Amino acid sequence: MSALKTFYRHSSHYLGGRVAVMMLGFISFPLFTRVFSVAEYGAMSLILNTVALLTVLSKFGFQHAVQRYYPDYANSPDPKALPRYYSTLFFGTGFIALTLCAVFLISVPFGVPGYLGITAYGALTLALALVVVRSLRSMQMNLMQMENKTRLFNGMDVLTKALVIAAICLLLFLWKKSIFSFFLGTVIVETAVLLQYMPYLSKRQLLSIQLFSPEFFHSAVMFAFPLMTAEISWVVLDSGDRFFVQHYLGAQSLGFYSAAYGIATYLQDVMMAPLQLALFPICMKLWTNKGKAETQEFLSRSLDHFAMVAVGVVCAFMVTSRDVIVLLASKKFQQAHSLLPYLVIGLVLSAVTIYFRPGLLIHKKAGKIATATFGACLLNVAMNIILLPRIGLLGAAIATTVSYGAIVVFLGYESLRVLPFKIEVLAFLRYIVAGTVVAYSTTYLQVQTPLLSVLIKGTFVVTLYAAVLWLTDPKVRKLIGKAWQVGIGQVKQLRQRQEVPSISPMNVAVREEEVVVNQ
Repeated sequence: MSALKTFYRHSSHYLGGRVAVMMLGFISFPLFTRVFSVAEYGAMSLILNTVALLTVLSKFGFQHAVQRYYPDYANSPDPKALPRYYSTLFFGTGFIALTLCAVFLISVPFGVPGYLGITAYGALTLALALVVVRSLRSMQMNLMQMENKTRLFNGMDVLTKALVIAAICLLLFLWKKSIFSFFLGTVIVETAVLLQYMPYLSKRQLLSIQLFSPEFFHSAVMFAFPLMTAEISWVVLDSGDRFFVQHYLGAQSLGFYSAAYGIATYLQDVMMAPLQLALFPICMKLWTNKGKAETQEFLSRSLDHFAMVAVGVVCAFMVTSRDVIVLLASKKFQQAHSLLPYLVIGLVLSAVTIYFRPGLLIHKKAGKIATATFGACLLNVAMNIILLPRIGLLGAAIATTVSYGAIVVFLGYESLRVLPFKIEVLAFLRYIVAGTVVAYSTTYLQVQTPLLSVLIKGTFVVTLYAAVLWLTDPKVRKLIGKAWQVGIGQVKQLRQRQEVPSISPMNVAVREEEVVVNQ
């Protein structure tokens, strides 16, 4: 399928960016976990999650409106349609973000952050600037996504991450080692990145306050509100457990939990972000141009491929959890390793929801997404309240896994009612059995050095898992064969490009001399 090839090509572009960001994270994460104490790292995580929640409220789900309405306005004969569309969403988001931050700042003297367990008021006040910056950058990045500017998208993403790490390191080592320095460096860089892109938008005449459309803003609000509700629930589902850990177990335990969750999030970003960025635009294009059957086939095949890869990656993380924690976060976070398998499974399950969203969005049933996410959020809160006082940090990790599993089941049920597509249940079970057998066999490998253990065990799991599937599943053999042919073809093309000599006066002279000699 050409759509599947396009999906993988776009996903590979986004994956390249996410891998680059993840590699930068592998530099910054060990650094920050060693510079800050466990309690400080927990406090920093709490502020970041507060910023994330306020950012979701500020965006108001308009990033989904950017994607949903772009084809309508981009293809409109009215030359002012696209500027009106973008100006309305951009300035509307900015107004909401500024209003929300002002309200929250007013609440600080009244001790509202203290109820959330936050005591670093100075760092929190500074971090509120990120709410406005990240809300507006979301509008920019979603526009790049819809215009298929994958290279620019990745370049901005990677550059921002690299500059943030550099700025924070300079402040930490040349000024003072505090979480205030962490947020100061982040605010400076992200604000600069936002501002440098503004002239480009103005040059394209996409930004004009005079083009703000109250009518379109109202339509966008009505479309985005259920999705904003879903996103708020998603953020609470994703990060609300930090506040419960702080409340029941304290800052030290929060630091352990945040470190384990941070490592699991790297995996989630690599697996989920490329798919999330590439999938829905392709589904919309298929639905519009080729119809229901092509969309169903695309979703079925891509979900099967995702499940095959996801099981292998999860198994690799499960057998290397202790070494990964020690390697990335240092030995002082070692006791958090038991949380990692649960968190990895939960966050990978969250990526499955991507395949059930297009059907609901296409049929304008965004409320179902909000209902599913809100229900999973309540389940997560209830399980944290019940389990944290009784079994400690493991309770929060279990709550994460169960909650994400529940949202997958509910969204799958609702999505398949409006856009049914084939789910390869037997293939999924085959992947799980193969992965479990391979992971169990790896427990007999004993490697003392954490780095070597991660490399040897991880490579062994992935290789053996692929070999088992290749031997037992003809479909996998066919898929691996195609991937191998594509890889060989790209290598040959690269070699041919390298072997083609550049045409220059010197080359022409040499060739003419060779002709004369031969004659």
